[in-house]
Amino acid sequence: MNQKQSFSSAYGWFIQRITGILLAFFLIVHINVLHFGEKFFIDFNMVTQRLEGSFLWAIFYIIFIPVVLFHGLNGIWGLVEDYRPSQGAQKTVKVLLWILGIVGTFYGILAITPFL
Repeated sequence: MNQKQSFSSAYGWFIQRITGILLAFFLIVHINVLHFGEKFFIDFNMVTQRLEGSFLWAIFYIIFIPVVLFHGLNGIWGLVEDYRPSQGAQKTVKVLLWILGIVGTFYGILAITPFL
């Protein structure tokens, strides 16, 4: 392993821990508000009212989306590394995961921006 690979692995490991901590916070808030709130029936109108009524909820989800995607896709990358695929397979999977993460983040934030 060269120094560049070592740095990127350490960076990925560190960010995985940070996003894990953030996910714990986001999930506690998300579950408490949506599942233990006053209304037990969640529909599009309820979500629309919540997002249009508070800029903070939009910011919450704009941060939540990339955190979830990075944490999940980096976890998948960790599983791929466990199987020690060839360099070509590693590069292919890494590119696919990056594309999925960028497109997913873009699409998720795009879905929230009309409510800002």
